[in-house]
Amino acid sequence: MSERDDAAAVSESDNAQAVSARAAALAATLAHDVGKYIARAARNLPPSGAIPPALSAMLVADVFATHAGRPALTRFDELAPELLTLTGDARLETVRALLIRAAAHERAVRDADAVASRELAALALEIESLLRALSRDLRTGACR
Repeated sequence: MSERDDAAAVSESDNAQAVSARAAALAATLAHDVGKYIARAARNLPPSGAIPPALSAMLVADVFATHAGRPALTRFDELAPELLTLTGDARLETVRALLIRAAAHERAVRDADAVASRELAALALEIESLLRALSRDLRTGACR
C-alpha cells in the first residue's frame, strides 16, 4: 500500500468517524428534544380511571408544544432528515408515522377524551422508546 493509499484510508476512516459522531449527536438530540419531552406526562397517567385535568394539559403541551412551543413533529422534521440520510434507519420513518398518528388525536385530547388521551400517551411512550433505542444503538455502534 502506498502513502497515498494510506492517506486515503485514514481520510475515509476519519470521515466515517465524523459521520458516526454526527449521527449519534443527532439521535441524542432527537431522543431528548422529542422522546423525553413527548413522554413526560404519558409516564405519569394513572393506569385507569379519569385523567386529572392538569395531566391532560401536560400531555397536550408535551406533544403539541414540545420544543419552543411547537409540535413534536415539527422538531422531529428539523432533525430526522439528516439522520435518516446518515443512517438509513427505518425507526425514523416509524417514529414519524407515530407522530402523525399522535397529531390526529389532538382535538380529542384537547376536548378531554380519556380514550384518545390514553392512546396518545401510548404513542408517546412508543416514540420515546424507539428514539432512545436508536440513540443508544448509534452511541454504542450497534447500528454500524
